Amino acid sequence: PVVVGTWHRAAIFFLYFFGHFHPMIMISRSKDGEILSQYAEGFGVIPARGSSGKGGRAALERMRRHLEGGGKACATVLDGPRGPAYVAKKGMIVLAMQTGSPFIPAIWSANRTITLRNSWDKMILPLPWSKIYMSIGDPIHIPAASSSEELEHYRQLVQQRLNTMMAEVDHLCGYR
Repeated sequence: PVVVGTWHRAAIFFLYFFGHFHPMIMISRSKDGEILSQYAEGFGVIPARGSSGKGGRAALERMRRHLEGGGKACATVLDGPRGPAYVAKKGMIVLAMQTGSPFIPAIWSANRTITLRNSWDKMILPLPWSKIYMSIGDPIHIPAASSSEELEHYRQLVQQRLNTMMAEVDHLCGYR
């Protein structure tokens, strides 16, 4: 089992791409989250409704039980639901620590996209027949007895890795 995190800008494509693995993914309890949840279920995603602002603890507990009960993956956007963009929250780091599952950072970019420039996260959607560049980072193992200072260290490490990986895939495909 793994815990996966990405940035909000990459969420929609990852729901489609990884849905067949039936991951449990935290999706906010907002009206937009309800639409996204129904969309995600169509691809095989198991929604855990909640976010850092509302219901996040219950969603994390459901994800913990999912992994401990044989589930293969849990994931969410680390900077959601409202940002700030590219700044990680620590919930999924705590989940990885509690379950002993490795944390995997993941991001993608494409040579042809629609960028939602008026959104806080500048969400991107690949256009048909785009060349997509994906980066799946090395596993990060978070010790079970990590202190709050150590958890902050891992949160910063994950944030730095995701931002570096994003810059690399953006550069590879020429995305600006």
